[in-house]
Amino acid sequence: MNHSMTVHVKPPVGNGPVSSAKPVTVLIQVEDQRPPAERDSVFQIVADVGGTDRWNTKKAVPLIVQDAVASEFSKCGHRVVADASSSTDVRVKVALKRFRAFLSTSVLTHSVEAQVDAEVVVANEARKATLPPFRISGNYQRKSGFGTVGAPAADEALREALADFIHNLTFDPRLVEAMQ
Repeated sequence: MNHSMTVHVKPPVGNGPVSSAKPVTVLIQVEDQRPPAERDSVFQIVADVGGTDRWNTKKAVPLIVQDAVASEFSKCGHRVVADASSSTDVRVKVALKRFRAFLSTSVLTHSVEAQVDAEVVVANEARKATLPPFRISGNYQRKSGFGTVGAPAADEALREALADFIHNLTFDPRLVEAMQ
């Protein structure tokens, strides 16, 4: 069965080192480089009694990630632009490699795992400097006794993995260095 769900972004708590950088104009671009099989659904339930259910997002996954990153930069005092032709100080390119959650169920337990993984390239337009690509991921995992399963578990897992991804990105010293 195929279902649809909405992934609401949960902003990370507190401001990281990105908030201490001098305010800049940032362009955030997200390119979907996930394997074709992972573009079909973002969440899958695999039950030991057979059968699988799949969920897709109502909003395109690259837009979910782009909005989450843009929201964090804005929260930290930076101006985010949406158009590549706009004047920018810093370009952040996110090559999305994974945005996926799985729920495994058995008779007595279930476990939910989610991962957001990307390769990031940051270019400081003012200094004409581009950092080598670096990997950033966000993860979520929960194992527990059998309970309610389905889209709410997927939404929570992906939301938490995306929040972890944003935290890891904004606390990465390479990003902060490229912005200065």
